[in-house]
Amino acid sequence: MTDSGLILVVDDNEMNRDVMQRRLERQGYGVITAEDGARALELMAEHAFDLLLLDIMMPEVNGYEVLQRIKADPIWMHIPVIVISAVDHLESVVKCVEMGADDYLFKPFNPILLKARIGASLDKKRLRDQEQQLLAQSRGLIEAAVRLPAFARDRLGDDAGVVDRFSSVAVLVVAVEGLSELALADETAHVVGKLFGAFDAVAKQYGLYRLRASGNTMMFVGGQMFQPEDGLVHLGSVALEMARVVAEQPAIHGTPLRIRIGMDIGSAVGGVVHIGEMAYYDLWGDAVTNATHLQLSAPEGGIWLSQAVRTLLTDQYDMVLHDSYAGVYVLR
Repeated sequence: MTDSGLILVVDDNEMNRDVMQRRLERQGYGVITAEDGARALELMAEHAFDLLLLDIMMPEVNGYEVLQRIKADPIWMHIPVIVISAVDHLESVVKCVEMGADDYLFKPFNPILLKARIGASLDKKRLRDQEQQLLAQSRGLIEAAVRLPAFARDRLGDDAGVVDRFSSVAVLVVAVEGLSELALADETAHVVGKLFGAFDAVAKQYGLYRLRASGNTMMFVGGQMFQPEDGLVHLGSVALEMARVVAEQPAIHGTPLRIRIGMDIGSAVGGVVHIGEMAYYDLWGDAVTNATHLQLSAPEGGIWLSQAVRTLLTDQYDMVLHDSYAGVYVLR
């Protein structure tokens, strides 16, 4: 393919194909030819064409069928098609335009006119491709600036005062200790990125939503609108796998990293928070406060959970009642 574009020439007449190919290659285009509609569709699946020059009257799969297939395909539908045909009936022109053809020229065609039509069609496609690239970049920027659970994504243009009330939401807070002992800032960023990325993957596997990440701490939530209710029974697995991730991290300057986790299930309120051009979802309430307190109170390497989480997990995990704190259990 050249920088000017890759063109597929579809015509059952070998001489027509050869003449068209030589003419277009002299103009700087990349050219591939097909002798019938069936071969044209095969080539469409193999190459990223910028334009099709399509004959109508061909054996077996004719130009109408090729045009119909192209415009019905979400990947191909935006590729411009110029029909070049000896069929000079107005009905054929109207049919092709209605099916999505960008232009229609009669054989024998004027080479200067064809050159102009090809240039215009390719310019139009390049503009659309640029628009799609800009849209993709914009979506990436929006996704980077906006983190919202699925049920709240449509609220960006609404009143920021919309509040969700949760009677039972699960909160898991995980903190990594020992990061301050890293000697170099770039080393810290690398380790944090690796660990937090692994935590994210574990949480996503079990359907938890990452609410926030700050410093050495991450908070995940589940239950009610955040995930299917039955997903909460895996909270213990999430905590244990996160602990395993940290345990497998090599010691930094001779000092191993340590983890502290707190979990609670309870009531909370939530909503979309706007700060300038940024938007994120946040939670407030007993479940958030208690899980945070449990995480802060747990010793290094400890996984502490509330009575509510203990009841949910039943006996599928090794849990013991803390000997000094009422209502606090330790997951081992």
